[in-house]
Amino acid sequence: MTRQIKVSFNESMGGDRNSNIHRIRNFAEELSLSLGDLGSLPMEQADSAIDHVVVVHVKNRKLSRRKALIRQLLEKHMIASDTELQ
Repeated sequence: MTRQIKVSFNESMGGDRNSNIHRIRNFAEELSLSLGDLGSLPMEQADSAIDHVVVVHVKNRKLSRRKALIRQLLEKHMIASDTELQ
């Protein structure tokens, strides 16, 4: 069985909107390139991200590794997410 996760970004990231969108897109692009066999995030989606991205095609047995990668990249790019990655 495969799953997907929607990572939504909250409004209170600080900074101006253009700066926030730039940070979100940098995060999404790095995530897209880093996922490998952990899932799929098309670069077209990453390049147009504004308030969320959706990672798809993840098998349940790889769910925790994908969540760890997402948490690490969110922290690296100093982005707050509304998504609970438990």
